[in-house]
Amino acid sequence: MDLLLQVIANGLTVGGTYALGAIGVSLVFGVLNIINFGQGASYTVAAYIAMVLMVSAGAPVVVAFAGGIVAAFVVGWIVERIAVRPLRDQPLLMSLITTMGLGLIIENLAHFIFGPQTQPLSPTLTADVFQLGMITVSTWELVTLAVVVAAIACLHYVLHHTDFGTAVRAVAEDRRAAQLLGIDVDRLIVVSFCIASAMGGAAGVLGAALYNSIYPTMGSLSMTKAFAASVLGGMEQIAGAIVGGLLLGIAESVTSVYLSSAWRDAIAFGLLVAVLVVKPTGLLGRRGLDKVERTNLSIFPLPPVPKLDLRQPLLALPIAIAIALPLVVTDTYYLRILTIMAMSGTIALSLNLIAGFAGLVSLGHAAFYGFGAYATAILSTRYGVPTWISMGIAIAATGVFGALFAWPMMRLRGHYVAMGTFGLSGVVWMVMLNWVDLTRGPMGIRAIPAPSFFGSELRGVGFYYLILAILVISTFVVLALLNSPFGRALRAMRDDELGMASVGVDPRVIKAKVFVVSAAIAGAAGAFWAHYISFISPDSFTPVASISYLAMVVLGGLGSVPGAIFGGAVLAALPELLRFASEYRLAIYGLIMVLIILFRTQGLLGRRHDIPSRKAPVARRAVVKEVG
Repeated sequence: MDLLLQVIANGLTVGGTYALGAIGVSLVFGVLNIINFGQGASYTVAAYIAMVLMVSAGAPVVVAFAGGIVAAFVVGWIVERIAVRPLRDQPLLMSLITTMGLGLIIENLAHFIFGPQTQPLSPTLTADVFQLGMITVSTWELVTLAVVVAAIACLHYVLHHTDFGTAVRAVAEDRRAAQLLGIDVDRLIVVSFCIASAMGGAAGVLGAALYNSIYPTMGSLSMTKAFAASVLGGMEQIAGAIVGGLLLGIAESVTSVYLSSAWRDAIAFGLLVAVLVVKPTGLLGRRGLDKVERTNLSIFPLPPVPKLDLRQPLLALPIAIAIALPLVVTDTYYLRILTIMAMSGTIALSLNLIAGFAGLVSLGHAAFYGFGAYATAILSTRYGVPTWISMGIAIAATGVFGALFAWPMMRLRGHYVAMGTFGLSGVVWMVMLNWVDLTRGPMGIRAIPAPSFFGSELRGVGFYYLILAILVISTFVVLALLNSPFGRALRAMRDDELGMASVGVDPRVIKAKVFVVSAAIAGAAGAFWAHYISFISPDSFTPVASISYLAMVVLGGLGSVPGAIFGGAVLAALPELLRFASEYRLAIYGLIMVLIILFRTQGLLGRRHDIPSRKAPVARRAVVKEVG
């Protein structure tokens, strides 16, 4: 019993930091109805600024803490002005990509300035230990709980006892009506965004103090925990964010002690999926799912689908050029880049079926890619299955896995599809990481055999032509589907799911089928990658990688078959081509993503659309609820 009480106390402390981050997520979601993937940047920046003030400037802890929060406040202003405001009336997907791009820039800058290594918040940081009955607590644990309580109390007062709070709740209820009443909506939104970012910054400094460690990517995992806590409690509920954060902290602490610390991070993903399946609006959410605003991708008109006819130059010419490229590009390094470009184009093509043609924002594609890679690797190395057969089995198994993956998503819409697929991808990733007996965990699977063709193992050019064949066959399959009655039903579901259901077509069947095809194509790319690189590990299939694949589709053009392939190829080549600026290449990569979305929202090869006027913004249905 004493141990359980101690575990719960530790969980409440960690959960308090999750609650602060989740409050920031819920506040932005309530006011703007968007998911801010730049929240992790404020977490990281605040921790590093606090470290600089304490170590380099010798500032007291309180001053360093305040400096970190101010820095996070500024980060929120930057993210809102650059990545959110220009896209305020665009679908969720646009701001998701731009906030992720800015987060990538900030993370890379932290890596460049402070180095990749883990550092202490302060070498002299210590914590006295106190005995409170049967529970042992440290100074920083008490400070964390005190700051969390104070922050929640202040936010409650601001939202419910000031004119500013009244205006925030009015904008959350109906932005158009609030603007007609004379509320300065732009100013109010940016201040709300900054407050949310400051909450994330406070969580970052407290988390760094609790563990006395800082590293450049610390915000990414913390962002995931904040989203999970927000969804767990109810994304439109500030009180739900608090409850979700505390419950998540306790669940992780109990898992670490009574199960295994290796599965601790899996709890966030598992709870995220479980809550969305059982009660999509969260534990304290009250809104019906039909009131949740859909991610309306139908404002992007679909380009004409090319006919499956090799006599068309649009189809035959790119294939001919791709076949001839190895005759010109003989350097091994550049041939490798071409191979990676073709593989990424295949992944983007498969995801475009779900995001571009079905209109579902899926953040789980890395799971399909990884499933195919691990399936063929395990079959060929552990059971000695011939390479070509193991690849075929992996593709078929990934298609079946896609249907199972889609089942929990059938009830979800809009933001919740994005978060649900992200959570499922995280669960799959944690299985890859922790099921050591099957996947070898972080050690990965080595010595994966290369395919043989007429008795000779594929090398260099052979692998290029193999992935090119996979890409061409996948393109033919996609075009055949899109030009069939199924393809027309798929596009109808994208434009009006309820209307399609009213004429007797079950959207759930369409969703299941499109996930099967999309997963199988991604699984083919994953199976190829395993045999091409001869080594795989969970690092290649993280949930964050799913966002990168979605960025490929968006940058190429949603609903454009050549656009998806082109976007995948370009974004895959950029990190390699920017190796001359190795210290800045991820920042440049993120900057290019942001600029393309801001200045060509429809993507490089997408069709232009009319951007809604910000003078008459669309009303939002989300409501920021009362704390407690």
